Amino acid sequence: MNVLQINNTDLPGARFNGYNTQQMLNKIGIRCKQLVYDKYSDDCNVVSFKNDVHTLSLFEHKENELSVRSILYPYGRKIMRMQEFIEADIVHYHLIHNAVISLLDFPIMTKRKASIWTLHDPWALTGHCIYPMACTKFNTMCNNCEHLDRHFAMREDNTRLMWLLKQSIYKQLNIDIVVASKWMYDMVKNSPLTGHFKKVHLISFGINLDTFRYNTENTQKQRALLNVNPDDFVIFFRSDRSEFKGLEYIKKMLRLLDIKKRIVLLTVGEMGLLEEFRKKYLIKEFGWINNEETMSNLYAVANLFLMPSTAEAFGVMAIEAMASGLPIIVSDGTALPDITHAPSVGISISKNDPAEFKAVVERLINTPQECQMRASDGLKLAIDEYDERRYYNQLIHLYKEVYTRNELSIH
Repeated sequence: MNVLQINNTDLPGARFNGYNTQQMLNKIGIRCKQLVYDKYSDDCNVVSFKNDVHTLSLFEHKENELSVRSILYPYGRKIMRMQEFIEADIVHYHLIHNAVISLLDFPIMTKRKASIWTLHDPWALTGHCIYPMACTKFNTMCNNCEHLDRHFAMREDNTRLMWLLKQSIYKQLNIDIVVASKWMYDMVKNSPLTGHFKKVHLISFGINLDTFRYNTENTQKQRALLNVNPDDFVIFFRSDRSEFKGLEYIKKMLRLLDIKKRIVLLTVGEMGLLEEFRKKYLIKEFGWINNEETMSNLYAVANLFLMPSTAEAFGVMAIEAMASGLPIIVSDGTALPDITHAPSVGISISKNDPAEFKAVVERLINTPQECQMRASDGLKLAIDEYDERRYYNQLIHLYKEVYTRNELSIH
């Protein structure tokens, strides 16, 4: 059985975009390759289908000009001529809307090879946006969009055109759909675009629990390396301008927070977004980190993890934090309350109430017993449901099922 993973890149998002999966499959004797546009690794099993440095920007510019998405890219036709695709028994597609292939090529590609498509976000269900947020027009063919500025932005309102185009294309697909959360599963099953798909699989992403695991000695070591005192309360979160990641809610909460002890803000992602808090808090900023060991060491420093995303289809950092022994605060209306088993393990707050957010953070700071209880329950949850070995076993089972089904249909 030969498996091919297709995504826009390899190392960024490696835990869920097919890169780590291909490495694992090759280790256990299942041949696997990954095709990407941007290759950052030196892995010989990853092959780039990039033509030249100018091609992608030209197509992106033209699609922006026409207010369409994933229509003009020629890479699907190129991929079908590549040896990796020709030799594959199963093709597993990931973030194809990140300038990977044209939707117009998708029916041809899925007819040639047994295909699996992991929906990492709801883009496949909408007229243009990655997350519809509170808008429900994606369930009624989209039109008169009030949020054309949302990613992927449109100059003109072609949302209904894109919606109808997706509907026409999806009717031609015989494909297995994979989602990572019940939140996404329900969206797919209830969508008029994808509700007809019979083979929808809920397979939650997993993490390496040997890397992300609470360790008291490592906490002491990493705090010393960062000059963080044993009594400091460290709040860890992702710093990101994206409206989806909830940084503005964190900022509103931090402005209200009133605690006597020293608070340390520890962040990964974009730096320089917390300048207004320099006098009030000790700030330790890191850029985006792809190394799991480095990430694990940062979790070890923290007392609390914040993930008040306004939109989230899964949330890998949430399970990393729980496995690292951290209580976690998330937002209602996303996949995260279910992923973190709120309110028994994670704590879910409303999206527009900074006073509630502040009260929960202050309560956790002042009640270490609750922090410890939630940390312990979160660690157990991560072990029981989010071990990467469980994820890989479920994925391998699906590959074998799809392979067998395809072989039977051929013969």
